[in-house]
Amino acid sequence: MDKIIYFITNMIPYSLFLSPIYIIIRIIYLKNKEINLKREIVLFIFALFLIALASQTIIPKIEIDGGFKIVSSGGHKTNLIPLKVIKETYYEVFINKHINYFIINFLGNIIMFIPIGFLIKYLWNVEDKKVILIGSSISLFIETLFKFNTTLSAESTNIEWLKEPSILYSPPSSIVILLSY
Repeated sequence: MDKIIYFITNMIPYSLFLSPIYIIIRIIYLKNKEINLKREIVLFIFALFLIALASQTIIPKIEIDGGFKIVSSGGHKTNLIPLKVIKETYYEVFINKHINYFIINFLGNIIMFIPIGFLIKYLWNVEDKKVILIGSSISLFIETLFKFNTTLSAESTNIEWLKEPSILYSPPSSIVILLSY
């Protein structure tokens, strides 16, 4: 539970900082256009969620402590072993009796992508297959950036469950959303 609270408190400053930028861009974009207030509110929530997700995955962690610096802890470890996460989860839960590992690592990643599937479906009314494809593409995008950027905030904040290959978790998240519709 401490890691979840830590994650949420770390994403708030990014959301607060980038929200005005989003609002200014939307105002400029919507100038002289008809505005659907309900849709704009949901779109803003979607943007906030993506900002929060990006702040913990692909935006480098920035510290201002006697000066401005981008923090790195040495790079992302690539997992090329198929189903390694499932094996590790089984070991931690059933052998070591650490149920929190399953809740945070496995369920946390699935829950993390549920808003993406739900909001995409709500905002753009896309086909079910496209919801799964878009959710998976966002995961793949994040995972690809992990491979090329060694200053990612998830690395520097030591949030282990964000380092796992989230591409495995996005399709189940999207399917949960589609079943709830």
